[in-house]
Amino acid sequence: MTADKLTQLDHTSQLINYQIKVVTELLDKAWYELELARSDLRDLIIFYEEWEEEIEIKRKRLSY
Repeated sequence: MTADKLTQLDHTSQLINYQIKVVTELLDKAWYELELARSDLRDLIIFYEEWEEEIEIKRKRLSY
C-alpha cells in the first residue's frame, strides 16, 4: 500500500472511532432518559391508584 492509502485508512479509522464514540454517548443518554421516564410513569401510576382509592372511599361515605 502506498503512504497515501495508509494515511487515508488511518483517517477513516479515526472518523469511524469518533462516530462510534458519539453513538455510544447518545445511546447512554437515551437509556438514562428512558429510565427517568419509566420512573416518572411508575410514580404517576402509584399516585393515580391512590387517588382512585380516595375517590372510592369518598363515594362510599356519601352513599351511606
